[in-house]
Amino acid sequence: MREIELKLEVDPGAGPFSATDVVGARGKTVHLVTTYYDTTDADVRRAGCSLRIRREHGARAQTIKGAREPASGLFTRTEWTRPVTGDRPVLDATSGPFGPALRAIGVNRLDPCIVTDFHRIRSLIDRGDGEIEWAIDEGEIRASGHVAPLREIELELKRGSPKILFDVAREIAGRVPVRIAVLSKSQRGYRLLGGSMSTPAHAEPIVLDRDDDAREAFAAIAHSCLRQFRINETLLIESGNVEAVHQARVALRRLRTALWLFRSLFADDPQAEAFEADLRWLTGRLGEVRNVDVIVPHAREAAVQRLQRAREEAMAVLRTDLASTRARATMLDLAEWLAIGAWRIRAPSSGNATESATSFAHEAFRKLRKRLKRRGKGLAALGPKERHGARITVKKLRYASDFFVSLFPAPEATRRHEKFIAALGVLQDSLGELNDLELERRLLKHVSDPGEKRRRHRKHQRKLLRRAERGYEQLLDAGKFWSVTPTFAG
Repeated sequence: MREIELKLEVDPGAGPFSATDVVGARGKTVHLVTTYYDTTDADVRRAGCSLRIRREHGARAQTIKGAREPASGLFTRTEWTRPVTGDRPVLDATSGPFGPALRAIGVNRLDPCIVTDFHRIRSLIDRGDGEIEWAIDEGEIRASGHVAPLREIELELKRGSPKILFDVAREIAGRVPVRIAVLSKSQRGYRLLGGSMSTPAHAEPIVLDRDDDAREAFAAIAHSCLRQFRINETLLIESGNVEAVHQARVALRRLRTALWLFRSLFADDPQAEAFEADLRWLTGRLGEVRNVDVIVPHAREAAVQRLQRAREEAMAVLRTDLASTRARATMLDLAEWLAIGAWRIRAPSSGNATESATSFAHEAFRKLRKRLKRRGKGLAALGPKERHGARITVKKLRYASDFFVSLFPAPEATRRHEKFIAALGVLQDSLGELNDLELERRLLKHVSDPGEKRRRHRKHQRKLLRRAERGYEQLLDAGKFWSVTPTFAG
């Protein structure tokens, strides 16, 4: 079976609600206990699937789900389900294409590692041109002695267009505080198992296929960025974690860079422009908190308390904005646009959409390098505004390198990439510190005593400028890893 499902996370602070409150109808309640199996080395997960046995009214069903496709909101997975009589997995000819890999792992090496225990209220919605099974799940996830609450809403497409899922999701969002979900129950379980449920999410490696076209590449990159943001958004709302704020901002900047890099794919799509405006707004709100976080470790004791109050005020504004209809709708609209937007299915206005991801990346690197060469010239003599422009270009080049590196796997390309990234890191770090010095100068004017001096000496600024110039020259001298011609054996 092929499962198409939209998941919504209920806000932790949401009060109790009934099925009628959510979907305007009653449903049947069942108690489900699901056990996921894997080895101590997570071989099942690495094989690209999940393996579970679910108990419902005394009956047991084993399900294997493919989990390779990136998801952010809309989950499209293939699954194989069969009845079983016990609590041990059964791997035979009915196990689908993952059967051979799972049998190679060895059923005797599989142990229960994650348990989800929840009550589900479910029923069907018939919209004439489509049918959805809705489910409200409330319970907990258990793994390795850790427990996490589970409260989510699932909408599974039974018939019709996936658009119906998003239409119903918007109706639900108008009644209950929900956000688009980016992790399946098993993925949340693995984070709990690894003790990373409360750990900020860094950018995950993006694996693109050289046979992908530009549209497929953009979708994979954007899904990765949206996942990173949503994981960190939940954490920063709950705890105000400094690193979660930083990584949420990084995720949005990566997403905005992807929209900018691939802008020719949807040049005539007004939604893309609207997303950029909304993402810029959210990035700015995160930046107001992040700016204080950057300064606090370097501020004098007299200024720390004032900075902490400024952070509390900025966090309050950020939480309010993230809870707003605008922010929630942006993420839901973005998930729909990435999954079934017109840019994915209509004839493109430019030829870029159907060109290979590799060719697209090559041209993107050429343009970015040319831009940096122009903006970084005479770096030490540039003013703060011009240096900031060069720094933004450096960041875009860094994000593009992370997006596209898997398209250039040749050993020579890898060697050049390492040298390229090293030089890029020197330049990025130097420009970042210079930006922090300027930020500190401006921010401490407003939160410290008039006589407060900048804590960084001009000598340090000159040192950073020299280092940035060296990084700039090394970067231009570094080999273009994207220009290495791949060789094929055979």
